[in-house]
Amino acid sequence: MKSLKLVVLYSIKSYKGPDHTFPGVEQWRIEGETGGENKGKNMKAVVKIKKGKGFVEYKEMPRPQITEDEVLIGVKAVSVCGSDIHIYHDEHPNWPPMIMGHELSGVIAEVGSRVKNRKTGDRVVTETRTKSCGICLYCETGKPHICPDKRPLGIGVDGAMAKYVAVPGKLIHRLPETIGFVEASLCEPLAVCVHGLIERTGINAGDTVLISGPGPIGLICLQLAKAAGAYVLVAGTSRSADLKLKRAMELGADEIIDAGKENVVERVKKASGGYGADVVVEASGAPLAIKTAFESLRRQGKLCAMGITGKPAAEMPWDTAIFKAAQVTFCFSSSWSGWETGIKMLERKQINLAKLVTHELPLEKWKEGFEAMEAGKAIKVVLIP
Repeated sequence: MKSLKLVVLYSIKSYKGPDHTFPGVEQWRIEGETGGENKGKNMKAVVKIKKGKGFVEYKEMPRPQITEDEVLIGVKAVSVCGSDIHIYHDEHPNWPPMIMGHELSGVIAEVGSRVKNRKTGDRVVTETRTKSCGICLYCETGKPHICPDKRPLGIGVDGAMAKYVAVPGKLIHRLPETIGFVEASLCEPLAVCVHGLIERTGINAGDTVLISGPGPIGLICLQLAKAAGAYVLVAGTSRSADLKLKRAMELGADEIIDAGKENVVERVKKASGGYGADVVVEASGAPLAIKTAFESLRRQGKLCAMGITGKPAAEMPWDTAIFKAAQVTFCFSSSWSGWETGIKMLERKQINLAKLVTHELPLEKWKEGFEAMEAGKAIKVVLIP
């Protein structure tokens, strides 16, 4: 008879967020002479070890074993997100220990017995909304991406900064052969932008649009706005002028504004006949930029808030928003339709994600990639396991 032992790897109490409670989790491992296909199979991964600033290591971890409802993806590329930097500094909710990374592309290596319409060898990208409960108000009304029980890949459960990642089969989207793995690893931020700007905020041909913050989210929203027929101004600081504002021009911006040297509000008014922007996308999260975003809006203009501050709170010019009767949309996560629309636009060459990638690094150089992004020397870093 085999000797087996149930070992608790970790147990985390529930976390109280600003508007709801995130559930706790406990993970186990069975030790003993269990055999099995994956026994002894490990992989190197970028792991958030524990709460607090830092505590991220490149270390050996067990290869994931899938359930009957999951697929195992062999990761071909994983992109570094701004939220990964916030997690490194413990400025974003996270549930360590967990493998980091949620922006990925890859090939299905194994398929669970209950997964339909998926097979090994499929080229895929994936949504990140694991653990959505399926029975709450949000899940039942088609919004599982904002379920309070959701625990995203690389944030609440093991993610993709590794050779393999296990993902529920229902979250997978097929990747056309014409789309490369590196650019495809940016499909998650693309889906977020489609959902936030196109589906929730709305944009019309002829609109004057201000993009505040020429990082990856801002540069994707720039391209979506141009595809919709808008006149687009992109504002950034001198820190980003040499790289990001120049890239904005290459991607079709009608005007760029160095916010450290020019008056953003006056430039926007001049471009809009004195009224202000029809739509402002605030993608920087910087307190001064948030204030400027509201000041740049026309009356009854629309503000799409997408930049995370990384701080407990940011000052909002409440009276300015009221007197302008502004429509403010706070955008979080991505919808199924946002993924499908984004992939179609990428396939049809209406969006260029490859132009955002400034660094391709092996996974073991993750820290170099994090530092390049934090220093403003990179737009998007893609790690290759």
